[in-house]
Amino acid sequence: MGKQAFDRRVALANALSSSSTPVELPARPAHKDSGHERGKGKGAGRRKKEPSPEPRQKTKKEVEEEQRKLLEENESRRRAFFEVEAQKKVQECKSADTSVTFVEDRDSRKPVAVSDISEFWRCDLGVLPFMPDDNVGPVEVPEGVDVHDRLEYLKMLNEQLQQVLRMRFHVFWSQVIYDQSLRRSLDSYLRFSLRAHDVEEGSGDAPAVDAGKDPIAAEELQVAAEISRRMLAVFLRLSRPQETSHDFLSDAKFSEVIYEHHLFDVPKLIDICSIYGDSNRSTVTKIVHSVFLHQPRFKEDFRMVVQHMLGGLHQCCSPLQRLVGSGAAVGATAAAGELSFEECLAFLPDVLSCFNAIFCFFPEECVGLLLGGSLEGGGVPLADLMVALHEAVTTLQQRAEAPPSDRLASVCGTTLSLLSRLLSCVLGFRMAPRKGAAAFDELLEWLKLQADRGALLSDLRKHGLENVALDWLASGLVDDAQLDYLEQLCGPLLPKEARTRRRNHASAPPRSGAAASSSSSGKAAATPASDAAKIREVREVVGSEYGEGFVLQCLLHYSNSVPTVVGAILDGSLPPQLAALPIGLGLHQDPSAAVAPAQGRAKLSAEDKARVMAQAGRLEEEASAAGEEGGG
Repeated sequence: MGKQAFDRRVALANALSSSSTPVELPARPAHKDSGHERGKGKGAGRRKKEPSPEPRQKTKKEVEEEQRKLLEENESRRRAFFEVEAQKKVQECKSADTSVTFVEDRDSRKPVAVSDISEFWRCDLGVLPFMPDDNVGPVEVPEGVDVHDRLEYLKMLNEQLQQVLRMRFHVFWSQVIYDQSLRRSLDSYLRFSLRAHDVEEGSGDAPAVDAGKDPIAAEELQVAAEISRRMLAVFLRLSRPQETSHDFLSDAKFSEVIYEHHLFDVPKLIDICSIYGDSNRSTVTKIVHSVFLHQPRFKEDFRMVVQHMLGGLHQCCSPLQRLVGSGAAVGATAAAGELSFEECLAFLPDVLSCFNAIFCFFPEECVGLLLGGSLEGGGVPLADLMVALHEAVTTLQQRAEAPPSDRLASVCGTTLSLLSRLLSCVLGFRMAPRKGAAAFDELLEWLKLQADRGALLSDLRKHGLENVALDWLASGLVDDAQLDYLEQLCGPLLPKEARTRRRNHASAPPRSGAAASSSSSGKAAATPASDAAKIREVREVVGSEYGEGFVLQCLLHYSNSVPTVVGAILDGSLPPQLAALPIGLGLHQDPSAAVAPAQGRAKLSAEDKARVMAQAGRLEEEASAAGEEGGG
């Protein structure tokens, strides 16, 4: 037994105790079992908890499957969000300048709203400008130009234009607004592309080239023709603020964009007319009238352009007139500060084509401003100036070396045809049927004054005066004797079938409105080819919601002038008697019966009613004649 530990309390107790028996401290109570010393038998305490088994590790395939499902769920939620936003956008039907499109942010992968007209949608096309050397066709290849390089550029430009045309509406407008290189290319094409009078007569847009002998030239012509068509399509799209019910720009934004970003201006519109007017009359009319309709400021700009145009015409005319008056030879040196003979003939076709473009496609108000402008050196009327210029060019052509060179003959011929066409437009505007029957007498008097200018009258007959005569024939304001006298002055103008139809109609008994209506309901009247073509042309521009009968009444009022009718409908400037008609009026409906007798609504005048009934009778007679010819 080992030595016990010393305890002070025990030692003190033994010292004080009188007994011989030593004092012992009581034993300490046993400590409670801490659990470690519990018995192992039944009821000795709680049984120790068994350790839980470790979770099973997932295989690589299971982990990848879970990740795939998570990605699919996220992608499904993402698609659902964009679909909901797209549907909401369609339902709201906001203009492109106020609506937004949700796209996924590249960094955060979260959807963010982007304005539909924004630089975000612009892509780097890298469009290069079109230069004069890039023209192909009736022009010689300039020195130093590699035709292979030019063909590669034309192919690239063609593909870029195709890409632009395929863009969605708001992407297209964002590209045009924020891509300066694209706008520069469009502008350069209008400036340097060949005009209609630059192309060889009868060659069309692409002169025939033997692909076997010159495959490069043949391919160039094909690509150039595609570029020309796509350029026109781009400008047509630029002129339309709306493509569908949910793809549109607000009128305010559209007018601001085309003006502030110089997508259109008066010179550009004239260039479009000069390049495409002869071969794409309907499309060009749509472009011009839509631009003037949505941006009235262009009419104010036209006032400033008029004087510059008249000044340019005077600058080309004066040297030629002075050369003719002095009797100098064609190659004589021009006075200081004046254009030479060659320069005048080089510039005149472009200047005259600009004037013709305005007369054929611009609103009537602009034509009036052009005729009302004053020329330098005195207020010479435009018609008189054209007569003097025609005489000067004819004289210079005769003074040239005999025989004249092919180039000189071609340039003079082009200039004379453009002059005659412009002069016919001036006469047709100043002396139109809408001015009354007295205007026809004025036309006859003017032609009598030119009786000693046989070449002028011959050129007028070939280039446009026929249209003036047809307008008077359709108006019903002149009789056969007056038309015969017109043809005595100028030569044959009117087709024989047109005169025959007029005589047949004059010899037929008059029809009442009710009879004409009942007859047309039982038998479809055949519209003359000229009237049907003009009705179709107007409806292609203004829309098919305008009925053929409504368009016919407008043509009758405006002397069968398609540009004037289109302008009046688009500008909303129809006279009250036409504005009162339902726009869906059919060809065989009685206009007077179609007008609802509403209080304060304008009615057709007696003169207009008589004209309409006469036209209906003429259509019926022509239908009967067509039926008899078909039966024979």
